Amino acid sequence: MSSNESGADEPVSNQSALAKLLCGNVVSDGGDIDEVLSHLSASIDNVVKELVTLESLSDNQISLFAPFLGRSILELGCTALIARLDPFRVLLLRECQKQPNYQIDKPNKSSIRWQGDVLADKVTDLWADKSLQNPTRALLGDYYKKLIWSANFDKMLDAIKDVSGDVWIADLRRKDFERFYNETLNEFSSLYSQLSKGIHHELVIPLSSALDRETTRRLIEKTVRNIATLGLIVSVVSHALNKLDIPEAIAAYQEIQEMGVF
Repeated sequence: MSSNESGADEPVSNQSALAKLLCGNVVSDGGDIDEVLSHLSASIDNVVKELVTLESLSDNQISLFAPFLGRSILELGCTALIARLDPFRVLLLRECQKQPNYQIDKPNKSSIRWQGDVLADKVTDLWADKSLQNPTRALLGDYYKKLIWSANFDKMLDAIKDVSGDVWIADLRRKDFERFYNETLNEFSSLYSQLSKGIHHELVIPLSSALDRETTRRLIEKTVRNIATLGLIVSVVSHALNKLDIPEAIAAYQEIQEMGVF
């Protein structure tokens, strides 16, 4: 582990606002979880750079590439938030994937999965199973809803109460937690499904008719906004890794909104 003269790890200074809000202030050479977050931060930055280039592409090229970039943001963002809230889960996967017998040419459960790590089946009674055997740890599952999102939503609202002139923040203030959570859950599920249509080529109609320039622009805008909002809430979660100061998190959130997409 490299350190500066004061003993603190050197922060990576060239993160985009989106990478910073989702991964926190990553360090250039830290421990295992820092390596994971640095990798995710660099990957998000690479995708952001590609998003900027979409403006110059033809409609056909946008239909081919934009859904992939949108889903990349969605998946990388979710993995980064899981790493900050539940680092053991990510470290366990990391070690498994480093083993010599890990096979990338076969379906493998030792990876972040959309169904299971991000979304999960409904749990009707969180505390019915007194032994808590295999409770879901999905990012938008019911235990996270109770212990993370609900517990910190009002704290986030309090942090942004004096921020003015910001559309995203003004929209957040108009929502109570149940509305926010239900809209977020529906958006994540819908965005993943719609963006996937452009990756798996399951459509038998021209791709550009379903995922034209305006549609993909709207999907990516929603993706960036939804994942950034979760990142903003994580900035007030007490046990989250690599937390940003609240003013820094709000500034990053505003910069992401101003950045827009292609």
